[in-house]
Amino acid sequence: MLAKWSKLQASRGHETHPELAHRRAQQTSRRRNERKHAATSSFPGFNELSPRSLYFEECTAANILPEPLLSRITADRRLELSHFGLGDTKAIVLSKSLALMPDIQALNLTANRLTHAGIATVVQHLSGRVELHSLNLSENEIGEAGCASMADFIFSAPNLTHLDLSQTKLVDSFESLANEIAIHPHLLSVNLTNNEIGDGGGQLLGATLAAATCTIQDLNLSWNQICHSGATAIGHALQTNRSVQHLNLSMNRFGDDGGHQIAAALLVNTTLRTMDLTRNNLTGSTAVTLSYAIEHNPKAKLYNMVLVDNPLGCTGTKALLRSVARGCRCNVRLSFYDGEDANKAATVRRVFDSSFPAAQSPYELHLHTSPYDYVIACEVVAAAVARRCELFDVSFEPATDEVDLEHHAKKHAVQQPLEFSDQVQGLVEKGSTKLFHLRRRGILRISARYVPWRIQLTNDVTPDGLRNVIKIIRDRISTREMCSMLEVATTDLFLHIRDVDLFVNGLLGSIDVVDVVARTLPCIVDGTQTLPFLLRHLSFSDQNRLMSSHGVQVLQFNPLNPTGKWTLDMCDRIHRKLAVWFSMINRDEAAESARRVAYRGNTSQRGTYANFRNEKFNGKAIELTDRFFDGLPAKGILEFDYVSTRRPEDNVENGAPTPVLLEVEVNALLQTIGAELWSEYVPQHKRYDLKRQVVLLQHALSGLYITAEHVRMLMQYFPKSIDNLRLKAVFAAHRSILDMENFEGVYEKLLPGDRKAMFSALGYMNTLNPLNVDMEYDLPMADADNRLLVRTLVDMISNDPLDLIKLDDQSIKEGLSIYSMFSIASIPTSGRLGLRYITRPNKFSRELIESRQSTFHAFLFAGRLHEKYRGVDHAEEGAGAS
Repeated sequence: MLAKWSKLQASRGHETHPELAHRRAQQTSRRRNERKHAATSSFPGFNELSPRSLYFEECTAANILPEPLLSRITADRRLELSHFGLGDTKAIVLSKSLALMPDIQALNLTANRLTHAGIATVVQHLSGRVELHSLNLSENEIGEAGCASMADFIFSAPNLTHLDLSQTKLVDSFESLANEIAIHPHLLSVNLTNNEIGDGGGQLLGATLAAATCTIQDLNLSWNQICHSGATAIGHALQTNRSVQHLNLSMNRFGDDGGHQIAAALLVNTTLRTMDLTRNNLTGSTAVTLSYAIEHNPKAKLYNMVLVDNPLGCTGTKALLRSVARGCRCNVRLSFYDGEDANKAATVRRVFDSSFPAAQSPYELHLHTSPYDYVIACEVVAAAVARRCELFDVSFEPATDEVDLEHHAKKHAVQQPLEFSDQVQGLVEKGSTKLFHLRRRGILRISARYVPWRIQLTNDVTPDGLRNVIKIIRDRISTREMCSMLEVATTDLFLHIRDVDLFVNGLLGSIDVVDVVARTLPCIVDGTQTLPFLLRHLSFSDQNRLMSSHGVQVLQFNPLNPTGKWTLDMCDRIHRKLAVWFSMINRDEAAESARRVAYRGNTSQRGTYANFRNEKFNGKAIELTDRFFDGLPAKGILEFDYVSTRRPEDNVENGAPTPVLLEVEVNALLQTIGAELWSEYVPQHKRYDLKRQVVLLQHALSGLYITAEHVRMLMQYFPKSIDNLRLKAVFAAHRSILDMENFEGVYEKLLPGDRKAMFSALGYMNTLNPLNVDMEYDLPMADADNRLLVRTLVDMISNDPLDLIKLDDQSIKEGLSIYSMFSIASIPTSGRLGLRYITRPNKFSRELIESRQSTFHAFLFAGRLHEKYRGVDHAEEGAGAS
């Protein structure tokens, strides 16, 4: 064809312009007559031009170079003309041939420099083509002027199923087009990406989706500057729409206002399968609402949701990952950049965290206008059901119409008092058992207090859910992001050892094993499995790396052996989880101590049965109670000593055995943790190994029982002059010592400074043997346990007046007298008291026991003392009788 065209042009090169114009006019007239005759002829097939010849003739008439465009039609009748740069003139010429081409099922005119003029002509000639199923006009310029032509075409193309108008500058004035899309009977896929339709266009499309006649299944609205009004309209429409299966709203900027409405739609929508919300400035509040929606819609078919490049923050990311871990069928793709919460903390309201429902208490929740508030109400009640908080000051104010608000003051609104019922497992009307349903119009006011969680496995996660969480983490790009996401995902998980192994094995190769273990170690509930877990996954050198990169505290913690000195950085999410762990352990042990108060004394520092001692926050002394955890600070340094009050004899009372390790077993245990006997000098490069060994000792002794003599033996493996290692070994062994009546043989091997630190950290009432109290005491009298100790020592000298309590000079100068302290009310409650207890010399064992047996109950191991020395009394009585 090109050769023919060249010869024709060469033969006509001698013609003048008037002659050429005259000849063209004759040709045009002749062709029109031929077409008219062909239209009226009984044999039109022999007279009208073929589409290819017509295209050639039209190009000749328009004086443009013809291109082999029509030859690009495929076997399945698809005409692919994308990126040809045709322009309006060639498109108009081509359109006449398109009208004659039979059975065009798909036409692609992407990126052809077309404007509304060229497009209007093309679609005009395509009108009425029942075989046309797909039309792609993307990357051209339809504009506002071309919308009417497109609307007419859609109306006249009854079988059109796929329409691509992406990047065609529709702006927001395409109401006629939106109306035709809404009523078209067969349209399945519409692509309107990158058209800057804005909020107005979003509202138009919301109306389109809300129409009962809408048949669209795949809708792409990305890059359209849809703000909250448009997204809100689309969200409302999705609540009733039953056709859309794939929705792309990425690269808009509707934020949380629109995000909440879309999440509300997911709570009831049953047709959506995939949704892309990439980069829409969605924060943690929307993530919380979305997580609730995808988890609590049993009829949902959504299997893929993309939330990449949204500032979801720690709380929002955790909520989504927790829903996935619970077995949610929806695969979530998201990204998390550490530091988002810190950067926005000053300007953004804190996001609701179901792990700490009391953090933002009290709440005023508008149930009928805010999906986020509705989710908060549901999650707070769920937290109360799970006993993670307790609810109080609950009331409901029914919604009032705007007309009524003009005539009635807000103060006259009816307040319906409510309360939480354990029996009903929900909110009820006060004084009844009638369940209160949260799906109501009105305002719910509710307050919550933190309650330490029960120590138990997280029972709502599934292995498949955890595998999906691992997949989401592995899909991220950077190691830092994966580590941060793993940290967030495991924040409130308490797992069986096999599930923790699942994380380590699943992420091996993607993240350094040290980073994986550091973040999953606090998830282990069964402390007896911690040491095997560490030895299975980390070498000794890896454990040293873990301590240096994440801190000793992370490697040291064991829920079955928590005694020790602790310093936690509240900026560190792992440390925050450890703080929650301690609140749980303390609640459990304090309740047990209160239950056993008839058998042993209240040895807590403040008389509250709590096992926290010497607490400080940012260097300031505090009392660590549940109220501290209501809004656990996001920053600051928390320091405290913790002494576990679980005793081996408690197991005897519960009917459980208390097997004591043999010496050979203790030696094997020390060999397992790599301990070596050292003299006083230890090379510098070996000292870090000693720190690791004393930390592993904490895990090795969890759930086991040893004697004081065993402790003396293992102390020899830790030089007393290096980094308080022997003191730390004593802390690690304290809970496991069966014969605490022999404990003085242990602390005698400590340096004087370490001994004083031990009594301060553990408390005298948790360590002293009442038969061996001869020592010097320096007691802060603000502590209840020290006042109890003074009272107990005074009772001892009351039972044996020849015993002596001698006050130090400073206490005497302050006017204190031990003989004025026989009444509990006369014991000072502030300042300090220094004294020395001196037992009468040459006192027989039986006399000592008889004089102090009445004070046994004040000490932690009172049951052990009563059991042991009851046998001694009987033996001495039998010897005297014989």
